Amino acid sequence: MPNVTVIPVHLAVGDRRLPRADRWRRARRRPRRAGAPVRSLQLSQPPYDGENRAVAGRFVAVMLASILAAACGGDATKDQSQPPPKVTVTDVGSGDAVDVGGRHMYVECSGSGSPTVLLEAGFGGTSNNWATVLPELGRTTRTCAYDRAGLGASDPIPGVHDAGDEIKDLERLLDRARIKPPYVLVGHSYGGLLARLFAHAHPDQTGGMVLVDAVGRDDWQRGLAAWPKWLEPKLRRESGFTQPVVDGVDLRASAALASHIRSLGDLPLVVITAARERENFTGAPPELYRRGMRFWRTMQNELATLSSDHAHVVALRSDHFVQRASEQPDVVIRAIRAVTRAVRDNDQLPPCTRTFSGPDVRCLS
Repeated sequence: MPNVTVIPVHLAVGDRRLPRADRWRRARRRPRRAGAPVRSLQLSQPPYDGENRAVAGRFVAVMLASILAAACGGDATKDQSQPPPKVTVTDVGSGDAVDVGGRHMYVECSGSGSPTVLLEAGFGGTSNNWATVLPELGRTTRTCAYDRAGLGASDPIPGVHDAGDEIKDLERLLDRARIKPPYVLVGHSYGGLLARLFAHAHPDQTGGMVLVDAVGRDDWQRGLAAWPKWLEPKLRRESGFTQPVVDGVDLRASAALASHIRSLGDLPLVVITAARERENFTGAPPELYRRGMRFWRTMQNELATLSSDHAHVVALRSDHFVQRASEQPDVVIRAIRAVTRAVRDNDQLPPCTRTFSGPDVRCLS
């Protein structure tokens, strides 16, 4: 078996983060801106394109099998810069810090109109993960991305916290920044878990949802069961299953919070699945890669069944970060605009093939 580092994640380990002080200066300089039949996901695996990714991948749903800093260029070091100045912001337009009760969170919004699109990054990711799609989405409706506590330009939460605390932070941010519902929630990877939690807690404020290669239900426990028995003791010994707190976030507790969400009713929902998951399996032997892909496909198919009004599309040229300029951000933009129109018109989503067409996508439902 190759020499790999194994840690549990049902998430992607974020982007190259700017130091907080640099992020703050950048923000202050910016000018202010105003039904097909359902098929299961069964994909052949295209060859890895060999790109030097800027972030670490993750073993899908349960573990990373990668050397985070050296092999993938991930941000393995902690941000040592100082937090941004303590100010209260009442007019958010180009990126600023908002007081959420003794701490400050960075948020950036573009455009105007309703519904409001909320972009939720993966684990360790920041609003910068959405740099390619945010300005384009702002052309048609108000679109906001933010940094969760302890990431990017946002102050940390003292001690250990879980996804429930992150949802409370988001609630305070939306209130203090006067970002009004209804919301179209867009969650990438771990951000998909947060999107489902928010929608479940606030169905009256949630108009629609887009899940971008997002984690599924009970991935922590179910993922462990998907691996070979001979590997299970090694996983428990060398991974965080016995120490599930990563960067101050209790991942096991976070997964448990969302485990009971089995339906979103008829909420307009688009699930985007990346066809390539090579960056998430760096160093993995073939058997683990195959098992991991089977489990990830199962979760993606399950996510699509959360709503009776859904579309499920595969981005055939994309790895895990579909929204990045080097992948297929156009697929993400089309998905969000389709959901936004459905919310505005109080209508169902159009058939998947009407929203997505061409050789680089495949509609599953």
